[in-house]
Amino acid sequence: MTYSYSSIELYESCPWAFRKVKIDDIKRQTSEALETGRTVHDRIANYLERLIQTKTRTDWQWAEQKQLASGDSAAIWQLFVSNFTLPDMEAPGVENKLGFDQNWNPTGFFDPEVHFRGVIDFHFRQGDLAVVIDWKTNRKIPESVDKNLQLRTYGWAIKRAVYPDAQEVLLRLHFLRYGANRQVLLTPDDLAKVPDELDEKIARIEADKKFHPTPGSFCGWCGLTAHCPVMTQALVPVEILIPTTREQAEKAALLLLALQTLGKELTVRLKQWAQEYGPIKVGNLVYGLNPYASYTFDPQAVVQTLLEAGLDREVIWPLLSVSKTTLERGLKKLKRKDVLEQVLAEATGKTQQCPVRFLHERNSSGAKGRGGNYPESESHFGC
Repeated sequence: MTYSYSSIELYESCPWAFRKVKIDDIKRQTSEALETGRTVHDRIANYLERLIQTKTRTDWQWAEQKQLASGDSAAIWQLFVSNFTLPDMEAPGVENKLGFDQNWNPTGFFDPEVHFRGVIDFHFRQGDLAVVIDWKTNRKIPESVDKNLQLRTYGWAIKRAVYPDAQEVLLRLHFLRYGANRQVLLTPDDLAKVPDELDEKIARIEADKKFHPTPGSFCGWCGLTAHCPVMTQALVPVEILIPTTREQAEKAALLLLALQTLGKELTVRLKQWAQEYGPIKVGNLVYGLNPYASYTFDPQAVVQTLLEAGLDREVIWPLLSVSKTTLERGLKKLKRKDVLEQVLAEATGKTQQCPVRFLHERNSSGAKGRGGNYPESESHFGC
């Protein structure tokens, strides 16, 4: 068995998922977030290798030619190129693949004796200091980072295999969406016990013979839901979760319709339970009441306060956002829906594609099915 820190994390999140991926060699289903991360990491690696090879700080012309088409990845890539300058450095490495044997001696990444693997996004030296940069596409940035085992493993690996005489390791997490950094300075004392701590975690994995699933927050990231015994027993056979025929797709759509209704009902019932008996724990998640504050604003008073604070009217009006839904509801209460068409005619409109969801079927006259007499409570199925 070959390990990495991510595989150890996978086991700690769900032993069953670890077994499927590492032992049964089942591929995890990808997601938009994972694809964004891979795309951006690959593009940054190519850019860094070019800068190092040409000995230049930036190459915006090359980067512009390699601009991603659109979407999340394109925005992240553009922000990175606009703000990144290659630092003063020695002995840099990009996407460096490191391997270690069972005695934690450096070995080739693909050597037969490799026991633990890791990939370092970007590293270099500045005198006696080793610097490791890990690119993150997370949407959340922590206030600070601790010297946890994952970060210390990065630091230990780079010192052990690449810069053995470095005095300290600066580990920097760069959050690409925001151009923000969080970093920790790792001393030799911080790194001394890393192999022992990893050995302890690996021994726990190898002693496990059952690999039970552990439902919780990880289920949303698992990528193996269609194979999971907990999920399939709770819901439906695998062929419904991964439809391959129209009949299976129709059954999946019917299931989704039922689950939407059931979800609303369960929410009401669980809320009543939590109010009476307290929160419900499921794995590492807790279902309970979440207190929050709500406010009712007087629009005229808000505008007056903002004007007195020195804000211009042109800046204030966009803050007081009005949507078609809120406007329609308000005019309905005032029994003045006749004004709605006039307001919409003066507004700037645009057409967008609705996400895949249930839509009312319309007949040739444009009315909804069943004579157009759908109750208003069903309107959430449409755009």
